Amino acid sequence: MAFEKPTKTPLIQYSCIDHDFMIFRPDADNKWTNREGTKLTREVYEKKLPLMYTRQLVMDGTMPDSINGQKINIQHTGLFRSIFRITPDEIHAPKPKLYPLFESQSGRANLEMPGDFFRITWRMEFIDAKSNKILEEKSRMFSAVLYNRGFKFPAKSINGIPTTRKSCDEGYLVIDSANQLFHVKMAKGVPFVRKVDLPGEMKFKTIQCVDFSDQLYYAYLFTENNELYVLTPYDYMLEKFEVDDINPDEYEIRIYGDYFNFNVITIGSGFIRTQVLNRDHNKVDEYIETRPTYQSSSEGKLAQFLFPAELKITDDKSSFVNFFLTVSQSYWWLILSLVLIAGQYFIIRLQKKKIRAEIIDLIIIAFTGIFGFIAVNIFPNKFFD
Repeated sequence: MAFEKPTKTPLIQYSCIDHDFMIFRPDADNKWTNREGTKLTREVYEKKLPLMYTRQLVMDGTMPDSINGQKINIQHTGLFRSIFRITPDEIHAPKPKLYPLFESQSGRANLEMPGDFFRITWRMEFIDAKSNKILEEKSRMFSAVLYNRGFKFPAKSINGIPTTRKSCDEGYLVIDSANQLFHVKMAKGVPFVRKVDLPGEMKFKTIQCVDFSDQLYYAYLFTENNELYVLTPYDYMLEKFEVDDINPDEYEIRIYGDYFNFNVITIGSGFIRTQVLNRDHNKVDEYIETRPTYQSSSEGKLAQFLFPAELKITDDKSSFVNFFLTVSQSYWWLILSLVLIAGQYFIIRLQKKKIRAEIIDLIIIAFTGIFGFIAVNIFPNKFFD
């Protein structure tokens, strides 16, 4: 049996010092290089990325006072540092049926878990966690405000950060049945509902709410057209990142933000791509690197020669347990099938059976290869006997 060998993904970051890409490959002999492959020491590599390795440079006394003509305040630049990551299996995963709605203006330093949870079906319903009873007054109040804002029940998706482990609460971004986007939260016990204007008939694959130090965005929004937007809290504007082929259904997406740039990284089968934007979300540069896939390895080629398809109950791009069928990308297995058909024909003649009675077995082998060959010989066809 051939097994896929895991490989470590290189870290590709844009240097605000050299305006070039710095690459860290954990499993390579030359771990630290630039785009051209020039070997770097770890210390030089870290100096090229001062906004990522700030603490180390400060400890070494090598942190620059200014970058690109701008004086650097370490505390201030730290506010713009952000890290985001999403993988396909996190999107294709079971969704909760009930959500907590926090008080966004409690006046307390820490968030507290409420005693009720909500769902949005034919209305917005709040259910007491202890008694399991519907809180009618609260449900009617929130449902009425949603209805008056033009919300079409039920909700298609409810997107937020349903945990107390965040700096503040900004509620949820909710898609209704008409694909409209709404911001819903609770402020001093009463509903806050704001409709977000969407250009055209924009639809989203996923909406990922974030809680960054700079508080500049509510969320990253990934569209059906593989575009990336952010939603601003001050005017509810959708600002587009000038990147392309951002497909969270297929790729792992990483976004690193700092004082000068955003590194938008897509990691797929056989490639890693970094697109760099400035703080105005315009593209500055990009770098793409291909790498061997399992299918191109000797183990993968052997598997494609032996097996016409692979059936699994789990998949790297889904958190569900289901039947996942992957058809071989090569047709080499057809050659093996022809050899096995010839071998089965020889077995039939050797056992002095009629070909007409065994034609079904030959068809099974033709379409399923070695799987069918093993099956028809372990469980011989008795239908025509």
